[in-house]
Amino acid sequence: MRRISHFNDSKILSKLFPVELSLKMFFQKFFLMLITPFQKAVQHRVQLIPILLLTITMVLFSCKKTAPTEDKKLVIKDLFVEREPYNFILGTHAISGSYQFTTNVSLIEQAQKVREMGSNILKISLGKDATSIYKINETFPSKTTLELFSNNAAYKIACDMDFKYIFLWVHTLTNVDWKSTISPKNEKILYDEMYKFATYLLNRYDNSGKTFFIGNWEGDWLLIPNYDASVTPSAASLNNMAKWFQIRQRAIDDAKAASTSKNVYMYHYIEANLVKKGMNGQPCVAQSVIPQVNVDLISYSSYESIKGPNYDAKKNDLTAAFNYLESKLQPKPSLPFSKRVFIGEYGFQADATRPTTLQQQFNQSKEIMKIAFELNLPFALHWQMYNNEYDNITKASKNMSLINEQGEKTRLYSLHQDFYQKMNAYLKEEKLKNNTYPTSEQFRTKAIEVLSTLTF
Repeated sequence: MRRISHFNDSKILSKLFPVELSLKMFFQKFFLMLITPFQKAVQHRVQLIPILLLTITMVLFSCKKTAPTEDKKLVIKDLFVEREPYNFILGTHAISGSYQFTTNVSLIEQAQKVREMGSNILKISLGKDATSIYKINETFPSKTTLELFSNNAAYKIACDMDFKYIFLWVHTLTNVDWKSTISPKNEKILYDEMYKFATYLLNRYDNSGKTFFIGNWEGDWLLIPNYDASVTPSAASLNNMAKWFQIRQRAIDDAKAASTSKNVYMYHYIEANLVKKGMNGQPCVAQSVIPQVNVDLISYSSYESIKGPNYDAKKNDLTAAFNYLESKLQPKPSLPFSKRVFIGEYGFQADATRPTTLQQQFNQSKEIMKIAFELNLPFALHWQMYNNEYDNITKASKNMSLINEQGEKTRLYSLHQDFYQKMNAYLKEEKLKNNTYPTSEQFRTKAIEVLSTLTF
């Protein structure tokens, strides 16, 4: 069994719960528990041996390990403004290790910042580099996605927070290379990894009301070296990727079918980023992989389609891309989404020395938000809370973050926060007045109205 660094987990917890989980207090109480019986024995002249045996028994019993099936959720007192349990559509990512401002594990710090902003949507990574990104110290590297999640308290703390929608970047932590031919043996390894992870989440978050979305990072870049969009991936690599996604989808479907959990939901998505190649008939994830997989949803990392010079150009490009992606999906009527494609990433660069570019960035971001509501997309996720494209040495930055390298909340942060506050107030008012929440169409109409009032 892999050793776990309990000290690191306790350190994380003690920062969130400084009284109950303080290591200093733990050792003080432990020492007192050991020494008190001996002090009393001396005072009352009783025999020490029976007390010694009793004390040792108590210590051993208190150190008994809890079985994995008895794993309890870490309960955090929610210090944030309560959000209505509704899909606000707009969210962001917490996948950066470039900087931080507390001594917490970076994953917890970023998740807290997302929640403080007012969002009930979280997107995080469980990839091979996740421990490096989030400054998580493992005694031995995790060999499966389940190990990474279950053996590191930071993941449980972040996902136990009151996020309603949680997106997880998941590839594989096994030694299986899906880019090569997937043998029956390796197929089982990949299937088991995903099935066990999905089952764990469904069990842990039984009756939580949470929805989990498990998917990949930009799929086309996984196929192409050096981010060269002109390269055409081989038919073999495209088919291997399709088989990999089929395995993942089947594992998640099987885990859901076998689960007895209620009021917790899970979906698998494939993310594409070179959709325009497919629209031109060229081999890519959208054109060659997605049609082979009965996937739940498609995520579009949309940078190629948001470069238009104005609102109409952006909307036309995104509309065409989403119509094309929808056409590649196999029918799946059981899903609770009227549209099964969403914006997995969008964002715009700016130059902090040129204030006009910051205003342009604000306006362009607001345009994408509005388009997401007009196209009835289930989600639109901004890249991202902390800037990952920042050089600590040269200090060069693309300024795409909601909280910048100096710890300052940007106008994009305020745009999101103001939107959440106004829409949350609207939901509360409608619920109080009508004893029910507004329809998705009513929500979208109100969201567009609210966005129009938010200015730089």
